[in-house]
Amino acid sequence: MASPPLLALAQSPPRCWSELPLDLMQLIFERLSFTDFERAKLVCSSWQTGSRQSKPNNKIPWMILLPEEKSYCLLFNPEDREEKLYKTGDYFSNNIYCMATCRSWLLMDPSYENKEHPVYIFNLLTRERINLPLTTPERLYSAILWIDDKTKDYLVIGKTLAYVKKGYNSWKQISNGIQNQEDMVFKDHKLYFLTNDELHIFDFSGEFPLQLSRASLGGGGRVDKIFSFRMRFPGVPWYVQKVRKKKNVVLTVRGDVLIVKSKNPAMSETWTFKIFKMDSSSKGLEEIYSLGDEAIILDLGITVLAKDQEGVISNSIYFTDEEIHWYATEIFVFNLDTKKVEQLPPLVSSCASFSRARWFLPSFRID
Repeated sequence: MASPPLLALAQSPPRCWSELPLDLMQLIFERLSFTDFERAKLVCSSWQTGSRQSKPNNKIPWMILLPEEKSYCLLFNPEDREEKLYKTGDYFSNNIYCMATCRSWLLMDPSYENKEHPVYIFNLLTRERINLPLTTPERLYSAILWIDDKTKDYLVIGKTLAYVKKGYNSWKQISNGIQNQEDMVFKDHKLYFLTNDELHIFDFSGEFPLQLSRASLGGGGRVDKIFSFRMRFPGVPWYVQKVRKKKNVVLTVRGDVLIVKSKNPAMSETWTFKIFKMDSSSKGLEEIYSLGDEAIILDLGITVLAKDQEGVISNSIYFTDEEIHWYATEIFVFNLDTKKVEQLPPLVSSCASFSRARWFLPSFRID
């Protein structure tokens, strides 16, 4: 004979999903990706109500596209099976450039159109804007942006190691003679600054930046080789006739430092990549041939977990053609298993011409 609790449970009518307790519903919503979150809140009115108390848990990067001569931008979410492009409001002036991202924050430079307009930081979700000191010491082609969502403390670093923080009225300069910047990444208040043959690490947690280490990588940085004058093809831009080589620094989910070497032969639509892991003890480089369940987002200088993440292919490198040379904005994926490069869905690559394409990792919550 069944015990009274089990008997009561057996005789109780089945419960409807719409009757889930609110706290349990919130636990479910907070584990959903953006796309699944948007689908789940359409299930019924109670789920719609429960969704208002939660935010999606986004773990994969999106892409922002800035169409030329337009004041809006387009957003692409790789996990969206319908491969839609989402149009924002008219937030920007024409011909503006997105120079760096930090979660949902963008570093925007309108000075190409009007030098009197300040570089500023803009939150794509909340529309908050923070103007930087008007006079910038350089074009922020390869910049770093970091910002605290709560305090709005921020840090912007240029490729010549000029930097500005919240509260500064002007830019400051780290004067240590470092030149030939290849790439840089910022994480946990540390700047990883890559030159032709060295990796410098600076600590920005204090009032002034402090150099922590300097490691030799054995040379082999960017080399731009161009055909001799006699071999050049008339009518073909000079930058197309280059052999382009570059190195990028990447920080993995586990905290490892990777050096990614890329090569694009002259007048070719092919790329090759080699990945090296820095040995923390010897400061040497060890070539690795697999990223496992991770994928590199070269534009952000990070890896993301791709296992069980729809829209991201593990053991792959996501990059824009601009990562190898400045003049292109096409978007590609290099598969380390097949050694082949594929272009992102035609919907993205064939849309109206755009001045810049960048990956960013939108954050829908403030922890």
